[in-house]
This record gives sequence, structure tokens and C-alpha cells, in this order.
Amino acid sequence: MEIEKLFEKVEKIVRSAGNLLKELYFSSWEVYHKGTIDLVTTADIKSEEFIKKGLKEITPDIPIISEESFSEKERPEGVYFWVVDPLDGTTNFAHRLPWFAISVALLEEKNPVLGIIYNPIVEEFFYAIKGKGAYLNKKPIKVSQKDRLIDSLLCTGFPVSKILDSPDLFIPLFKKFMTKSQGVRRFGSAALDLAYVACGRYEGFWEPYLKPWDTAAGMLLVKEAGGEITDYFGNPYNPFLNTIVASNGKIHSQIIEITSKYHPDYFKPYRNPFPTVDIIIEVEDKIVLIYRKNPPYGWAIPGGFVDYGETLEEAARREAKEETNLDIEILYLLGCYSDPKRDPRFHTITTVFVAKGKGELKPKDDAKLARFFKIEEIPWDELAFDHAKILKDYLKRKNYGIY
Repeated sequence: MEIEKLFEKVEKIVRSAGNLLKELYFSSWEVYHKGTIDLVTTADIKSEEFIKKGLKEITPDIPIISEESFSEKERPEGVYFWVVDPLDGTTNFAHRLPWFAISVALLEEKNPVLGIIYNPIVEEFFYAIKGKGAYLNKKPIKVSQKDRLIDSLLCTGFPVSKILDSPDLFIPLFKKFMTKSQGVRRFGSAALDLAYVACGRYEGFWEPYLKPWDTAAGMLLVKEAGGEITDYFGNPYNPFLNTIVASNGKIHSQIIEITSKYHPDYFKPYRNPFPTVDIIIEVEDKIVLIYRKNPPYGWAIPGGFVDYGETLEEAARREAKEETNLDIEILYLLGCYSDPKRDPRFHTITTVFVAKGKGELKPKDDAKLARFFKIEEIPWDELAFDHAKILKDYLKRKNYGIY
């Protein structure tokens, strides 16, 4: 395949798509939600349709993976395939911030051989051909020569699909680099971030959970400009991996020394165990169990986290009221349970009280259901956490003979 001749045709398609985006940027469009904060606009869709149509005309036998029409079931067949982000930086576009780009790459298996990133608002057209160097508006570009992390300007982004639910998996790494570098920028387009590393404006970039269309073109730009690309651990990168680190090469090991400790699949943001309380509430010859609204699902002893400034007894009374609507009188302390695996989410140490309950039982807070169970009715196979062990210890103490 003659990549250089193919590039000339693809350049025309991308520039025309850029003109389309520029027209839409200064006019009007509609915004839709793919997720709570994950947007798509009619501009994304029109740009994608235009680019896909153009690529199919010049390379009818090469499959196309494109962000807005991609299905997880879709897997390219053949040696070559295109990956297209018709508008990287949709949230910026939707807020009329002129920081977005088109990203198009041709991959040979998992390796990009042609990459284009184009910001039509500032008329910056980045491109690279494997083995031929990287360019900005037809002028060669190179990565920066800074060799100390503290002198470097970095950039990053956060995964829109995860940041709302799990910010503590991502913010600590951002905080670490803020104290180890000259500064960190977060502008909302991974494609442009990588292009800026390639041309020496940034020294480094990291981000988790990006997609192939976010990184394929930028990956080639950085490599051809003399930079280095790996995953968070320093392993060779391809656009289908879930973490990326790009740099000028000179500070790469300094970045990896930090990112290797913060991979979100393995990083545990909480270093100290959380104090919790659980309350076995007795009402006549029954005990109270709740069915949890949130993972881990199942029947559970009422309880929860101890707030700062609370005693354990105060936390027990509050949690009992919040989850069951019952007022309690604490009878005695059953014990403490500290197995790090007792809670699949994080390490907790719970203090378990036995109490008498009074009032009207109602499920509240984290409780989807709340009901009284006689001892013989306890749903042992449906109990969450280590609550089966706790209840067996409770019954053993009460001489029920359950072991």
C-alpha cells in the first residue's frame, strides 16, 4: 500500500470535515447524552458520516472503526483498518470552546502507519506517516528536550464513563503529578494532547481508559517526533490497551515510576481501614435484616460507616435509625471483625452491637427492604459481607446451637 499517496486523499477528506465542523461551530447543533456527562452532538454525527463516506470511496475494502457508530461486537477483519474520531473534544465543542479535533489513523493490525489530527479552528494540521516523521502544517516537529520532570509541563484527562462514580481512582495521580512537575493541564482532547507532546508543547501525557480512536493517530505522531509511548507500567503500547503514557522520552522513566503505582485496575485509594458498625436488632423473638440497594447486594445486618466525631455507640444508633427507622437500646458488644476481605469494596473494621429495637420498621437510606426474621428464617445463602459469620457468632452466644 502506498501510504504517502493515500495520505494526500485522506488529507482532503479531513480538511473538508474540518470545514464542516467549523461551520457548525459558529452556527447551531443539537446535543444528546450517551451518559451523565458523556455528550454527542449532531456535529459529531455529521462529521463521522462525511469522513466514513470519503474513506469508503478511496479504500472500499478497508474496514472503519468510528466512535459514534462503533459496537463492542464489531471487530475489524483484515490487516488494515481505519480508526476515526470525528470530533474529539465534544464537551468543549458543545460549550463553544475552540479546543477539539478530528483524529484519523490507518492501522496495520495494531500499529498505526498513518495518523492525522486536525483542529480546524486554529488551522493546525498534524500528521505522521510511519518512518517518514511527524509534521505540523507541513513543517517537521520534534518532542521537547527537557530531561527533568520538575521542569516539565504535563497534560491528562479523566474517563467520562468512570470519573463520577470513582473519582478517588484518578485524582490521587493527578495530585501527585501536580507536586512533581511544573504544571498539569487538562483540556479535554486526548488527540490534541498527544499532538502537543509530539510538537514539544508538553513534555508528557497520561490517561486511563481511552479508546483506539482517541490515541491511534497521536501515538504515531509522538513516535515519529522522537517520543516514547507505553502503558502505565512501561510496557509497549497499542491503541487497544487501557492506559497510556506519552512523553519526550527523556522524562519517561520518571513518569512511569509514578504511574506504575496508580493503575486504576489495581490502585487502592484508601490506605487505612474504614471503621464501621453493624447492629443486630432484636424485636421480640426476631431480628431485623435489610436488603441492600447497592452492591454488594443481599440481606445484611443494618449498619454503616462511623462519621468523624462520633462514638461507636452514636454511630450504631444513627445507622439503625437511618436504615430501619427503629430506635435502639444497645444491650452489649458482640465483637469486632477485621478480615480485609469482609467487604469486597474496601478494607473495613466493624464493631457489632446487639440492641433492642422499637418503633415502626421501614426501609430507608441503603435499605431496599427491611423485615423481621425468626432465627429459622434467616436467609443464610443470601447474606452479604461476612454477616453469616457474625450471625452465627451471635446465635452461638445465645446458645442456639448454630455453628
